[in-house]
Amino acid sequence: MESLFQEHVDELRDRGIINDENVQFAELADKAAEEMYLDEVDAYIRHQINVKQQFAVLKKYGLLGLQVPKKYSGLEGDAFSFSLVFERLGQVGMGVVTGFDVQTCLTEATLLKWANEEQKQKYMVPLAKGDKMMSFCLTEPGEGSDPTSLQTRFDEVKGGFEVSGEKYLITNGSYADAFIVFCRNKERGISAILVDRDDKHVKVETEIKEKLGLFTSDTTLLKFDRAFAPKENLLGKFGEGLKLAYTGLFTGRLGIAAGCVGAIEDCLNASLSRARERVQFGKAIGKHQMVQHRIAVIEQQLEAARLSVDRGAYWKKKFDSNMMDSELRKRADHAITLAKVIATGAASKAADNAVQMHGGSGYSILSSVGRHYIDVRASRIYEGTNDVLELKLASDLLGKDFEVYR
Repeated sequence: MESLFQEHVDELRDRGIINDENVQFAELADKAAEEMYLDEVDAYIRHQINVKQQFAVLKKYGLLGLQVPKKYSGLEGDAFSFSLVFERLGQVGMGVVTGFDVQTCLTEATLLKWANEEQKQKYMVPLAKGDKMMSFCLTEPGEGSDPTSLQTRFDEVKGGFEVSGEKYLITNGSYADAFIVFCRNKERGISAILVDRDDKHVKVETEIKEKLGLFTSDTTLLKFDRAFAPKENLLGKFGEGLKLAYTGLFTGRLGIAAGCVGAIEDCLNASLSRARERVQFGKAIGKHQMVQHRIAVIEQQLEAARLSVDRGAYWKKKFDSNMMDSELRKRADHAITLAKVIATGAASKAADNAVQMHGGSGYSILSSVGRHYIDVRASRIYEGTNDVLELKLASDLLGKDFEVYR
């Protein structure tokens, strides 16, 4: 394993926080990361998306069923296995993390909690096996942080529903075989409906390539034009759509935070190598005080991010063992939200310091630190902008009467 990741795994094991099974998951992730790294770099250079290659490698190691119970063809990993896998993949890049997060957190975690047995067999089993891909369709062109105002609608028709509307910034949208679509009905409220790909009624309106980064993640604008879904494709109950959405986001935020830990580790690795090897003014740049300062700052960002993610995983594991405990749910939600805010902010600062330390060579997508710099920026926006999440953290502490959004 890569040294900084290995040190983290060893420390967690030595402290009795993780077990041999967790280590085995870390080793699987390490093999997958090694295998997809060159494809990831090549995709950046050519500005091509390699989602198919990414998923082929993740399928090879069974990681697409990371949290899914074994009876549904998954690996049944716990929260620490989950966070370590995301951490190692984050070293490759947040493009990989983003697509993986949507598949294993936003969709599979939502199905695991809310789908009935028939839906789990039809959708979750092939997702866990890596035979199918699914997208999570919540954000719209005019609705982001306020999902209560979403405009996509569904109409009840004979035998099921017709879904119409646009969904924006949808990860894996070009490749998905099915979609969890959050939509509204005047009588039924906001609900979640499983919609299968239908090229006539579900169209990729735009493949969004004018992004600041995440070139190795597929991002689309989807248009649903009276897309039909049978009545048995209602996920959960009518009017419970936002509760379902928050289930996926709850898990996904920990995945994004852990991925950012990996990105920081890679920035620190690259910076240490650069400091030892690059010579300026007659000596290795690592002997200059400002370079040492930047390295020390990156390590501080790494430690802050790691500790927050480990704490989030700790509380998520406790909650997963007793999901009826509302107090545990609150503790886990707060810890995961805190981890997302801390780790994504730390990754942005670490990548910025790493690029500055690399100078001109870092200001390029040919450089790993340059790729991390443009990729981690999105992590402070998706799955809950950090601005809104900070308000959530504050109201958690102050009490319900202080909630800004009701």
